[in-house]
Parts: sequence; C-alpha cells; structure tokens
Amino acid sequence: MGQRWTKKALQDLALDVRREIDAGPNSRLDLTQLAGEYGVPVYAMSDLGASGCSTEALDHFTLRRPEAWSAALVPVGTARLIVENCAHTLQRRRSNVAHEMSHLILEHEFEGILFADGGCRELGPEMAVKERQASDLSGELLIPMSAAIAAALAKKSDEEVAEQFDVSVRFAAWRMNASGARKIAQRTLQKRAAGSRR
Repeated sequence: MGQRWTKKALQDLALDVRREIDAGPNSRLDLTQLAGEYGVPVYAMSDLGASGCSTEALDHFTLRRPEAWSAALVPVGTARLIVENCAHTLQRRRSNVAHEMSHLILEHEFEGILFADGGCRELGPEMAVKERQASDLSGELLIPMSAAIAAALAKKSDEEVAEQFDVSVRFAAWRMNASGARKIAQRTLQKRAAGSRR
C-alpha cells in the first residue's frame, strides 16, 4: 500500500521542501523553482503542438472541454515531466502543478502517466490513498498549516489569503476551513480573551 503519511508528517515535509528553496511558510511558493529543484520540466499543453500533439487533441482539452483534464505526471525513462492545461487560470495551474509535484515528492510509484483530477481513482483504493496524500501535501505546500493559522489569527478573508499565496479563493477557503485553521484561531482568541479578563 505504500507509506502512510499522517497530517503532521505532511505538514513537516511541506515545510522542509519549502526550506529547500528558501521559501518561508508565509510566502508565495515559486513552483518553477520547486520543479527546477527536483529536475522536473513543466510544459504547457500548448507547447506540445511542436512535439507532434494533434491540433484536435489540443483544441479538445483547451477549448471544448478544458475542465476534463488538468495536468499529468509523465514518466520519461527514469525521469519525470509535468504537462499542464494552459486553458485553466494561473491559480488553478499552480494548484495542478503542486499536486503533480506532490506525487513526485512522496515518491509515489505508478505505471504509465498519472493524471490529475482523480482520473486514476478507477485503479483502486491504493491510488485513492495516493491521490489524498498528494492533495494534502499540495495544500500544505501552497498554504502551510502554520501560515493558515497565522492568517486566521489576523482575521484575513479568503480573498486576502488567496492573494497572499497566489491561489484561487476556492483553494484558500478549502485550506482555511478544511485544515481547521479558523477553528484553532477562534479557540486561541477565546483563550486570550478569557485570560485577559482574569
């Protein structure tokens, strides 16, 4: 089944990875720098035309059905590369690349091309676990838990968090709420207020 990662282990791993490229926990993650650190080239789908990808395929995924596909981690011998859908917003593309990089950082083994958007869920429960791990790590890479708590303590809105970390408002809301950052901040502020009344 592969390694089981706890939430805390993924949080620590994300901070370690950020430190590798001198990114503090409260700063925007430079995904180009991260991919370069791991030797993973990232190509926009529009770049594939020069490599023989048909115009029909490019039009299908970038014009007619851009929601059908986000990104893929592609094996090339022992190396890996990422192809991402340039029809998505910049913030969505950042999330897509972070997700694919998370599979690589977690050393997930797979055969063939690994597609984002859960396209591999049909492969069974082991792949579903890997997808969850990659989602959790990419969330931690883009908005670390400590930064989410700090933002919640500062009473930042989802929009402000999204701007700070260059992610979509939807992604920011997911990190701020699903991580429990806002609940932790609320309890902390309540304890502070109770302490100041004593």
